[in-house]
Amino acid sequence: MAVRALDGWNHNIHYHPELLRAVPRPCLRALDAGCGLGAFARRLARVAAVVDAIDRDAVVVARARELSAGTPNLRLTHADFLTWPESSYDFVSLVATLHHLPFVEALTKAASLLRPNGVLAVLGLHRNASVFDLAPNVVVFPVSLCRRLVHGASEVGAPTRDPTMTLTEIRTEAAAALPGAVFRRHLLWRYSLIWSKGPDRLESRCPGSP
Repeated sequence: MAVRALDGWNHNIHYHPELLRAVPRPCLRALDAGCGLGAFARRLARVAAVVDAIDRDAVVVARARELSAGTPNLRLTHADFLTWPESSYDFVSLVATLHHLPFVEALTKAASLLRPNGVLAVLGLHRNASVFDLAPNVVVFPVSLCRRLVHGASEVGAPTRDPTMTLTEIRTEAAAALPGAVFRRHLLWRYSLIWSKGPDRLESRCPGSP
């Protein structure tokens, strides 16, 4: 099913399919933390029975509720992820959210919310450490511009913040906090981190991961 027209396209939406491939099936309960206007949460609600989507910006949550009126299994709540009281999720996602939070504390919190064999999926931003980090993205800039023209630029609608951690720092701290996490660098200034809680290896759910 195609992305709803209202969501348009941006650098985060481009990688939604990759995150959705990591969702365990069946998925009874999922949490999207830092949901913004709910673009990913609405897609997640197509494969999960119930989705909680939370954001600490009340205005953003109100707008997300308007946009998500046709998604009855999506529950949008104004809340702080680090104090979110519910747990026992099959899937937790953090899309362009982690760099707004204390890195290790947020990863640890996410892991604590998962059931055994649940999956954490992160799409994050990183700080460019050198010109070598910038070079690959310069090449794809025309592609990014073209997609925005074709699909329409997606409204961010939420406060933004520049990332402070480099890819090396992120990879090192994530490996210590979540042993076995699968880390991938992507174009468009993004990376993904997928981690499975329990004895099952993540690669069995996410073919093609390095």
